[in-house]
Amino acid sequence: MLPHFVTLHSGALNRRINCAVYLPADYETSPDKRYPTVYLLHGLGGSELDWHFKGNAAETIAYLTRNGELTDSIIVMPSDGGYDRGTFYLDWYDGSGNFGQYFIHDLVPFIDRRFRTFADREHRGIAGLSMGGFGAFLLALRNSELFGAAASISGALALMPDYDAMALTPAWHPSNSARLVGPLDGPYSEAHNLAALAVKALAGANYPALYFDCGTEDYLYAANKWFKSELDKCAYPHRFESFSGEHDWHYFSTHLEKALCFINAFFTGRRDD
Repeated sequence: MLPHFVTLHSGALNRRINCAVYLPADYETSPDKRYPTVYLLHGLGGSELDWHFKGNAAETIAYLTRNGELTDSIIVMPSDGGYDRGTFYLDWYDGSGNFGQYFIHDLVPFIDRRFRTFADREHRGIAGLSMGGFGAFLLALRNSELFGAAASISGALALMPDYDAMALTPAWHPSNSARLVGPLDGPYSEAHNLAALAVKALAGANYPALYFDCGTEDYLYAANKWFKSELDKCAYPHRFESFSGEHDWHYFSTHLEKALCFINAFFTGRRDD
């Protein structure tokens, strides 16, 4: 399976952004058929090509589809738009990049216009690794009218404490934390705290189904345990699993299957949180 490459103009970022898309095998031969959509996000310093070339996504999707574990779906692998800056898929505090607006107001409508999707939350899910795991949960919890299910693989879920861990990665710059969310005890930072967003989403009519897992040797494992404890406190339904593993592509690619199967269960009316 090879991805289709598309480019969209983002009004939020005032530039063109690349995106890789897997289409179902029968997409061209079934012109009246519509499909669910899964957005698959890359991590810090990555690109729209990561899941295809590093994560064996094509093989995993083909295997799950062939075995009836994944409904024929459109899989969208977008660039975060940050050119290696590590956007965390949010609008930056310093105003230098509206990466959240790009995703919600530019990318999702573009995909629904360009491809034959079911353009509703019941048929739209989102997943990601590391920074993309945070982005998947952030975008789903803040936009539950758009996303019905979200999954995180080795996610940077406690964004503020995770800055120290992220500083160990080559793509991270020490000034990024202040640029992203401002003072860590400020209101803008709190507005991007996943635990607070979960409480708010749970009070609404619809809240996204959440799945996340992390390797026990991963430097982000403590952040994942923290987020699980916060979800337990507010009685937010979720599934969390931990496995032996580190923060690497072996773990990410191996556990993509679990993320996709969880989202697919939501698509087929078998919510599994």
